[in-house]
Amino acid sequence: MIGLAKGQQILDKIKIQSKMGLGTLYLLDTGIAVEVSGSGLCLELSYGEILYSNAAKKDSLVISWTEGVATYDMKFNIKNAAEVAQKINQYKK
Repeated sequence: MIGLAKGQQILDKIKIQSKMGLGTLYLLDTGIAVEVSGSGLCLELSYGEILYSNAAKKDSLVISWTEGVATYDMKFNIKNAAEVAQKINQYKK
């Protein structure tokens, strides 16, 4: 389980699979966090840092963000990818 900042809340937890292994995507009130089983926290982004989240396929979610001048994408295998992308985009507003 990830550590949360004071007052931070988990809105949803979703099981995922990525190149790094099985894990959990946490939708927080402030952003997202990805925890990989056996490795710990591997990604944490505020909603303002996320460029987009798209369902590439029914079971594939892509999240894109920038760091400096570089843009990064991370792909997750996830059930109901379109629903999860919609939730992330809703929370971004």
